[in-house]
Amino acid sequence: MVVVTLAVQLESQHLAQIAKGVQRLTGSKNVRIKKVIGPSLVAGFTIRYGNSGSKLIDMSVKKQLEEIAAQPDIGDVQLAV
Repeated sequence: MVVVTLAVQLESQHLAQIAKGVQRLTGSKNVRIKKVIGPSLVAGFTIRYGNSGSKLIDMSVKKQLEEIAAQPDIGDVQLAV
């Protein structure tokens, strides 16, 4: 079972694309998707799969924002013009 946590409801064709991607990634012939709406997500989605959801693919904007916030301060860097 694959758990897809979404910021908003997706069309069935988009969920089918996610299922195909997980099939390619895992080599599985059959992927069942459980949809969950995650109120903490700004946009995007996460995918949990593997034994007891041990593997995570995070395509959420929340993760991207966290990564930007974790970058060292680059305020002193001058861009070459």
